Amino acid sequence: MQSNEESKGLFPTGKHWFLLYCKGKEEERAVMHLNNQGVEAFYPKAQIEKIVRGKRTQIIEALFPNYVFAQLDYEQHNFTAIRSTRGVIGFVRRGREPQLVPKTLVHQFKTLHDVAQVKDKNLPKQGDMVLINHPQYNNVRAIYQEAKGDARAILLLELINKPVEVIFNNTDFKKVDP
Repeated sequence: MQSNEESKGLFPTGKHWFLLYCKGKEEERAVMHLNNQGVEAFYPKAQIEKIVRGKRTQIIEALFPNYVFAQLDYEQHNFTAIRSTRGVIGFVRRGREPQLVPKTLVHQFKTLHDVAQVKDKNLPKQGDMVLINHPQYNNVRAIYQEAKGDARAILLLELINKPVEVIFNNTDFKKVDP
């Protein structure tokens, strides 16, 4: 059995970046509590355009949900305390040891804009032409009217020479490029 001093000799010295796995939607909480312990921590964010409750909105989310980067030193930080931090589940590991993250990779994420812009160009707007991919209406064109909840939308299609509003799942159609 090795003592703590002997086992510490196996680990690299100095500060290194590690990847922590966090509880769902608690990246911000984990970063706050890690910072309170004197640990530099962050997670990359992205501004995403989504349809929420039928309205197109901009939401800031974690670029890598449930993951946080933390800079730690084996000699200064108590890894058990880090693992027990609110919002943190544990270290991402390679075998038994926490996986080191290359400094260059972390630097690239930190030098990106504070919030990356992610826009889904496939989200239709009212009046856009869409192509229905559904067994009953295969390859029929329709006009996007509005979102109906998070998973469905109202489309306007012409049936028997009359415009009719029909509700489809968002996965049953795609925006047609003009």
